[in-house]
Amino acid sequence: MSRPPLLNQLAGLLFACFAVSGCYFNIEVPTPGKEPLVEYVLGGSGNAKVLILELNGIFSPDLPRRLSGGSGVSVAEIRAQLVKAQKDPQVRAVVLHINSPGGEVTTADVAYNTLKNFRNSTGRPLVASIGAIGASGGYYAALAADRIYANPTAVVGSIGVVMMRFNARGLLEKVGVSAEILASNPLKGELSSPLAESTDSGTKVLQAILDDHYSRFVDLVRDRRRLSQDRALEISDGRVLSATDAKEHDLIDEVGYLEDALAEAMTRAGLQQATYVTYQRKGRFSNPLLAQAGVTTQVNLLHVDARGWGLWLTPGFHYLWVP
Repeated sequence: MSRPPLLNQLAGLLFACFAVSGCYFNIEVPTPGKEPLVEYVLGGSGNAKVLILELNGIFSPDLPRRLSGGSGVSVAEIRAQLVKAQKDPQVRAVVLHINSPGGEVTTADVAYNTLKNFRNSTGRPLVASIGAIGASGGYYAALAADRIYANPTAVVGSIGVVMMRFNARGLLEKVGVSAEILASNPLKGELSSPLAESTDSGTKVLQAILDDHYSRFVDLVRDRRRLSQDRALEISDGRVLSATDAKEHDLIDEVGYLEDALAEAMTRAGLQQATYVTYQRKGRFSNPLLAQAGVTTQVNLLHVDARGWGLWLTPGFHYLWVP
């Protein structure tokens, strides 16, 4: 027996309201995390090594637990790989291979700080190579590097912060449903539910946080890229740039490929030759570089990459570019 159209509308509406208010349904995907990291050789030669550390997908604190196929940047995984590299004296440099439109603000910031601390504590060169996308939080993480390269066809930039705020109150009224929100004070009610009516006071609270995150990003661009405050603000208007334009605006150092970034890392480490390696947990997720090297990895059949749209349905602030 089919449900009346009104019930169908309400069911869809309630699901949307739960989603935008931070209540979502998790589908647990087996993601083994206790397996040791295995080193795979990608090329090169010699006893010295250069680690290629992959930053692929969305920066999200809990993305591996959601219906994401594991396609995301995990701070825990970054830390694990850097700890392994630090314990191996033969790893003389690290190259970040970035393909990311960014993601959640705190995750991107912690990733940056983790990379920066590794660079400062070990003294080993850290070079970034942007593949297809190094935008927003993806570019934020690249700022930890001593030098930034970008593929000729890469998209770079999108410096800024965004928050998606839904309000379903009008939609509820159209189907004859009203919502009563009880809270300790008006701001708590407004800022905790998509069914509350927006006010200038609530918007100002959120805008103040957003402005703070934006200022942090701009300051980082200014300091790491050695720009004046005016130049940093000019380029931090949310625009995305081609690799050539990014170089002209001093957001990157060179237009080049992963091989060029590897050569740069070797030069900075004082190496004539080196073996290029990457770390992977057995049976976890596919690695594009391993596929190119002919190493068979398990592909998660539940891979769902909605280009970051799923992140819009979670509360919070994002360094994210989703065209």
